[in-house]
Amino acid sequence: MYLEKNGERIIEDLEYAGRFLKKIKGLMFREIEENEGILMEFSEEGKWSIWMFFVPQDLSVFFLDSKGVVVDRVKAKKVTLDPRTWKIYKPKRKCKYILECSPSCFDDIGIGERLEWNHG
Repeated sequence: MYLEKNGERIIEDLEYAGRFLKKIKGLMFREIEENEGILMEFSEEGKWSIWMFFVPQDLSVFFLDSKGVVVDRVKAKKVTLDPRTWKIYKPKRKCKYILECSPSCFDDIGIGERLEWNHG
């Protein structure tokens, strides 16, 4: 799969996580490259959250509604021995999808922008 904004590909290798265990695992125990990401889909809109336990790198995290519009975004920090990194990241508004990708994506995707994805 790939991810687009305004017809321009911004993530070439997008992994889909729709099943419960796949969403739980997310990006634990592995690093992603700049053009990779994972899209988690939930059964309905809600204030779905993520944590960074066992994720070896910082991430950009985008919360999207059922139409693919970004309703919130955060720069998620990997968990370290510093208790300030022991966070659960939760959106301010309900979402149906969570996109996790490279920290370099953060400035490329803003709140209110619509994203689209397809099988490549």
